[in-house]
Amino acid sequence: MLICKQINKSYSKTILSNFNLEVRQGEIVALLGPSGSGKSTLLKIICGLETLDSGYVYFNGKNLENIPPEKREIGMVFQKLALFPHLDVRGNLKFGLDKKSDIKEIDEILDLVGLSDYGKRKIHTLSGGEAQRVALARSLIAKPKMILLDEPLSSLDANIKEDLAIEVRSLLKKLNISAIYVTHDPKTANQLSDRIVYINAQILSDE
Repeated sequence: MLICKQINKSYSKTILSNFNLEVRQGEIVALLGPSGSGKSTLLKIICGLETLDSGYVYFNGKNLENIPPEKREIGMVFQKLALFPHLDVRGNLKFGLDKKSDIKEIDEILDLVGLSDYGKRKIHTLSGGEAQRVALARSLIAKPKMILLDEPLSSLDANIKEDLAIEVRSLLKKLNISAIYVTHDPKTANQLSDRIVYINAQILSDE
């Protein structure tokens, strides 16, 4: 379980103020709100890319304050996928493996995301939806216990976005991985999540 307790974060202005959130094992929560409401900042705090001003983040009973990002067992898929264009799909996934891991894990995870024959494809040859699957596979191959998704479907057209949202939900449920999905699109939030948390500046509510 993830517990965010009394989270405060400010830059030139307050972004998050006394923010609280709980995500249960296997639950998918959509964080819905406009740009500048603190959604992406919260994800970066949870995965360790940003420090909080005050408050606590607990994951599976551990305070994450002094735990580096690579030790948190939390994966993240960004809006900008940051795939390596000079590598093929298989090469991109190798970055999520330690040297002792069985390389067959790459084939298994590609099959899981519906890209079993794509290992040798170059990134520039992929469609938007295929690139999204590669980014998800790269995060999943590290066997995280939670996935944070920062609007990774926002650049896709409506039909592809809808289909992929349903696929992502099905995959996360199959693996029993908890997730937070950041979006400004109510339709995607409803399709993908078990619960929606609305965030608008400092106005927060659950549904």
